[in-house]
Amino acid sequence: MADKQGKNQSDLLTLNRSLILRLTRRMRVCSRSDLARASGLTKASVSDIARQLIDMGVLWEVGIVSGQKNRRSIGVSIKQSSFFCVGVRLTRKNIQAGLFDIAGDPLTQTRRDIAPNAKPEDAMALIREMVGELLGQTGGRAVIGIGLALPGPVIYDEGRIAYMSVFRGWENIRIGDELSAAFHMPVMMEHDGVCFALSEWQDMGENPGKVLLCVLAGQGIGAGMIIDGQAMRGAFGASGELGHTSVNPSGIRCDCGNYGCLEQYCGTLALERMAGERLRDMPDHPLYNTKPDAAAVMRLAREGDPVFVRLFRQCARYLGYGIVNAINFINPDVVVVTDELAQCEDLLREVLTETLAQRIPDRILRRIKLVVKQSGSVNAMRAATSLVVERFLNNPPASQNLSEGAEHENHTA
Repeated sequence: MADKQGKNQSDLLTLNRSLILRLTRRMRVCSRSDLARASGLTKASVSDIARQLIDMGVLWEVGIVSGQKNRRSIGVSIKQSSFFCVGVRLTRKNIQAGLFDIAGDPLTQTRRDIAPNAKPEDAMALIREMVGELLGQTGGRAVIGIGLALPGPVIYDEGRIAYMSVFRGWENIRIGDELSAAFHMPVMMEHDGVCFALSEWQDMGENPGKVLLCVLAGQGIGAGMIIDGQAMRGAFGASGELGHTSVNPSGIRCDCGNYGCLEQYCGTLALERMAGERLRDMPDHPLYNTKPDAAAVMRLAREGDPVFVRLFRQCARYLGYGIVNAINFINPDVVVVTDELAQCEDLLREVLTETLAQRIPDRILRRIKLVVKQSGSVNAMRAATSLVVERFLNNPPASQNLSEGAEHENHTA
């Protein structure tokens, strides 16, 4: 039998309450009249919902604000300092974690490198230690959950990563279950591409576009897609694996089993590998026969070293080829490219713009907004907290009991 699609009165009340909360979060401070205009609800309905949210301790009144025709009203805002969440981003080389309020503002953050010979069990112990330290800094205020941004693919119903190229063994660990058992609160895990896409969508204001493609160009190449405000996750969590699309069927064998995967030619790990290979054959270069890390390669590219400019442009072109394929397949109107390769923001934007112009018809390309932006550690962790914030916005009353042993959830509703 097909899923029932009808809405009960209680469902509509929950949806309207979520809408008011989302609008308040977007506007930061607003009047009830502002909320009525933005939501299409009557002023009476908005006032009733606002009163409910104030009684629950989710909203509070923050003084007088000026509205249309200079009318002055009592403003409301989310009581963001009362609700915290933890965001964790796992990569192949390090773990980033932070404590945030529900507006996405950081309170404290930390980062730890994963030892080169570490096993997934060692990294899990490090995650537990970092989260425990952050939870000790809340001052007793409510923590509504832990958000995990993970290199995909993520198998939701198993609560684990299907595989992680270069760092094997994660498929044997139920990450969310382990953290939920350790800290007795909801742990929401997601492909890092979806986390970043949700965060970008939330930050785009009232006109975010119809279809957003967010490409993470880091140690691997991941992607997240938002269609009409809803994250595209696939049947069980393996969507968005742009880095494992083949751009050379006779190319390098990837840990996923495929050949010539995109991330073998344009991730930061690939950039490091290719830089080392190039320098072995350049005895006149100051870095002859060394293996610079990706940060050093990109710094030298920004400084104009011709060897590393050419190398970075080569990586960026391959990334462009992958984005062209994605554009042709899903037809986004916004493409955001971020993460580590965006440290060379201007050069990356230049090469991607050139590549897309060469390979996508102008009648299509001119309707697509390309955004290339740097993303620091705060952005990465905020992206992870977007999962928890989504849960809070969808059902704010549940936030009152989130730290009282609620069970682990794999992803946002």
